[in-house]
Amino acid sequence: SSQALRYTWFSSPQCCPLSEMPEAQFRVKCETVPGDRVLVVGGDASIGSWDPQKSKVELATDANSYPVWSGGGSFNTSGQIEYKFVVMGGGGGARWENAIPNRKLQVRDGGVRVETEFDNKRIKEKPLSGNGSAPTPASSTAPAPHVGTPASKPVQKPAEQPAAFLPPARNSGALNGTADAFVQRISSEDAKRRSWRNKLDLSRTVLESGEVNALSELACLQAYLTWVASGQIKCEEDGGHHRPCAHADASRKITAMLWQFAARGDAERFIARRIFPSLPSYAEQFTVAVPMTRIRDIAHRGDIPHELKQEIKHTLQNKLHRCADPGDMVTCERLIERCRRENRYSEAFMREFEIFYKELKEFFNAGGLDEQAQQLAASDAGVRPAVERFLWFKHGGGGVDDQLQSLEELRKHTSARAETEQFLLLLDLELEKYAFVLLSQMAGGLENGGQGSADWWQRLLRSLQLALRQSELSGIGVEECVAVTREFAAAAAETSDSSKAPFVWLRLAASADRALRICFRLTQELEEAYKNVPALGRALHIDSHAVAVFVEAEMRTSMLFQVSKLVQLVMQQAKRSANLPLWTAISAGSACGKIVRCNALSEAWSSKLPAPGAIVFCNEAGGDEELPPSCRGVVVARDLPVLSHLALRARQLGAVFGCTSERPLFDKLLAGARDGAAARLIVDASGDVRIESISEDVLKLSQPDAKAMPEAKAKGNAQVGELNASVQKVMPVVSLSDSPQTAGSKAASSGKLESISAVAGFKVPQGFAIPFGIMIKSVTGPEVDKAVAALETALGKTPDKIADCAQVARAAVEKCKVPKEALDALVSGLPPGTERVAVRSSANSEDLEGVSGAGLHDSILGVNAKDKADLERAVQQVWGSMFTLRAVQSRHAAGMPLFRGVAMGVLVQPMVSLEGAAYAFIAFSKHVLENDADSVYLEVCVGLGETLASANEPGTPYRLVVQKKAPNAVKILSLASFSFGLQDASGGPVSRRVDYSQERLSSDRGFLEQLAREVAAVAVKVEESYGTPMDMEGVVLERGDSREVHLVQARPIVQA
Repeated sequence: SSQALRYTWFSSPQCCPLSEMPEAQFRVKCETVPGDRVLVVGGDASIGSWDPQKSKVELATDANSYPVWSGGGSFNTSGQIEYKFVVMGGGGGARWENAIPNRKLQVRDGGVRVETEFDNKRIKEKPLSGNGSAPTPASSTAPAPHVGTPASKPVQKPAEQPAAFLPPARNSGALNGTADAFVQRISSEDAKRRSWRNKLDLSRTVLESGEVNALSELACLQAYLTWVASGQIKCEEDGGHHRPCAHADASRKITAMLWQFAARGDAERFIARRIFPSLPSYAEQFTVAVPMTRIRDIAHRGDIPHELKQEIKHTLQNKLHRCADPGDMVTCERLIERCRRENRYSEAFMREFEIFYKELKEFFNAGGLDEQAQQLAASDAGVRPAVERFLWFKHGGGGVDDQLQSLEELRKHTSARAETEQFLLLLDLELEKYAFVLLSQMAGGLENGGQGSADWWQRLLRSLQLALRQSELSGIGVEECVAVTREFAAAAAETSDSSKAPFVWLRLAASADRALRICFRLTQELEEAYKNVPALGRALHIDSHAVAVFVEAEMRTSMLFQVSKLVQLVMQQAKRSANLPLWTAISAGSACGKIVRCNALSEAWSSKLPAPGAIVFCNEAGGDEELPPSCRGVVVARDLPVLSHLALRARQLGAVFGCTSERPLFDKLLAGARDGAAARLIVDASGDVRIESISEDVLKLSQPDAKAMPEAKAKGNAQVGELNASVQKVMPVVSLSDSPQTAGSKAASSGKLESISAVAGFKVPQGFAIPFGIMIKSVTGPEVDKAVAALETALGKTPDKIADCAQVARAAVEKCKVPKEALDALVSGLPPGTERVAVRSSANSEDLEGVSGAGLHDSILGVNAKDKADLERAVQQVWGSMFTLRAVQSRHAAGMPLFRGVAMGVLVQPMVSLEGAAYAFIAFSKHVLENDADSVYLEVCVGLGETLASANEPGTPYRLVVQKKAPNAVKILSLASFSFGLQDASGGPVSRRVDYSQERLSSDRGFLEQLAREVAAVAVKVEESYGTPMDMEGVVLERGDSREVHLVQARPIVQA
């Protein structure tokens, strides 16, 4: 909610002055866990020179101020410093802010106070008042006791977290972490720890000491405890004497720590839930000093022979009280079975023995579903009706659907208390396993007939909603599961109404795309997590087949596996019914090259691509990448907006590009693409993508004349725009509409849009430009010259240093001051009432007739229009973005100058007020994929347009084609599936989850088509005014009954 996004700053009840007046005080809202430390780390020696271990600025909190951490320090350098907040876990893991770029701090005379939130770009900076001191918790040299941190609910008593436990932050950068060392640690220690108690204690130790840093290590711990509990790792007596209460105590501590890990993310929660059944019970009867006394009474009964007494005493009673392990349950079961066969013992003895066996199974958590459910019914009258209803349906009283519904009702009771009561947790896990079986039966029935009928659709969507709710009850992907369940429920009511076709199929395809992301995101994390389990198995001498079965079972028995099967059925049938393509053609055509596989498209720059050109297969593309010049084709395992910056650059380069969110399609294509092999990639505009093997000779013959290749053309002919450095004052862009040489083509085009907006029927923010002349005069000095020279050397000789050198150059530029006169002119010139502005790049190397340069530089949204310091930081960031890695790579590939001759104008526009419903769009006045000049192609999303342009958010936009001639027929190609939309807010855009069941664009076809016609009409008028096909960005605002189209920029369409 919006309320949750507001800042709430708490003052500490105790204050103490620092020994000297600091140059900066920080207050950051940051959720942490006990043992975490919060540091300021950055490009000054006092904050570690980017090494967290060396930072001297550590923040503190206490019970009254948490979650706000505060503190300060002095710096070795003045001017602008880059930094980030870092959470250090007790085990040494570091959690960096990764959702935002480096923060910038302008150290002022008298000091500065910074207030912000971890991983959120919104920030407040103000001069320190008085003597510069600011309130800090009582201990300013070390973290205060972290008593205010909300931990997970206490587990079944006694549930205090061990004082030594310092759970580290998730290592998201390298899931494997130090897994090899962890495997060695577990295997070597296991050899020394022969008993079950000691093996449990090993697990407790590695958790408490922070040795479990990464998912792969948590997965290895799961495998280890599973193999111990199943007997694949042998347990034996070690000469010690420890009653079962010692095992229960270790289990209690391990459980408490695992819940802490489960709070970190879906993958951690999934693995933790898999570990819980391998731990013994720590119910009250097992934590007393002398537990399980019933076996002692049995061994001393007077109605059994002496030999049997001795056998029970030595093989069970004494063994359990010395060194219990899961083998004792097998021993007990065999003894009872033998006594039954001999059929010569009293009924009272047998009854007591079987009661003890049930107690033993409870201790080892070996009870079955029915047994545990009946135990719950006997102990909790409030839940008894739900248990009885479920068991009645389970044992023949109802079908699969009835069983799942009653199971869901029972799980609402068990899952709500699973973190506080171990018994309910274990029952919940058994219910989850049974739900998996029922959903598998449902999926099998749906796969075997009736596909496409109204009844089949109803059964499928009901099954899918039940499956998503099961995942929600397990705590996996909760908010997304809730949103997607609503979407499927809303669409389900329309599947039998033929008048809703094909719109309802588009709705279902979009919701299926969103649901698949939940499944595949977890699957990818788990695939990485379990990669080291085979190595652990080998080190522990576990049968290789058993290891393989373990890993496969963990991947294929999750609830989301069944969700993915059902969602695939929805996706396939919906696309078939709507006649939708299986692939998205970003850039159609065919290209030859050698296959290169990488995880992310950005890795292609650091790889040595083959000289004949590369066909790159990758799992991910962030949207801000610059394609390497030798990249001939790209295939990505996620959908991307066709009009994103990455897509524009691909078409400009002439690279063939296809993508899909359906992983099986990608995997099938990848199976025929051997790494390093010569191949031809074919992407049809209709959405068909194929790969063909070719010979080396064919590859050589397929190479185009170097002079005809797009990148060769760029290197030979691409020129930066004209540059006039004589203007030294801020100008209204409307006065620059015919002067791109003054502040860049983007600023000039914005001015032209302003001049034609009234007659063309759209609105444009009244903008101002900081011209090239101010930038050239301001961005200078030895530090800039040195950094640029180093970057030029790296481009020519040391490619591996390009990224680092570009960052240094950017930092040097961002230290350059913006003239006070320019800032004054901006503040006074903006329209009255302007609260926030967008600060955009307008370089002479972008928005050119032959080079779009889309997305290479930064645009800063939501800047405080009344705060000159905020404005200056934004302008500095835009100037510095001349040296983003993608901009440097692009200019180098095009043969443009690196710095001399390149200039950055800055376009400043009031933010369009987003009161009411806001829909951002990118429109091409020519359908470039079909090369159709008679239609307009547009993509739309809920919220701000950064979602479309950057392609950082997984999912698809609304895609539409509108005919220019009356009656302006609209073809809907897809509906949106982005999980989040960006909303304007004070301090910068914030991300909000979208519920398409409540979104009119996804539920009202007529409304969507009319909006598309209105945007297309504007696109046609802009094209007529410029005299060429145009690429434009804007937003549609709907307030009550009125609707307005606002344009923020337009540029000529650039194609290879």
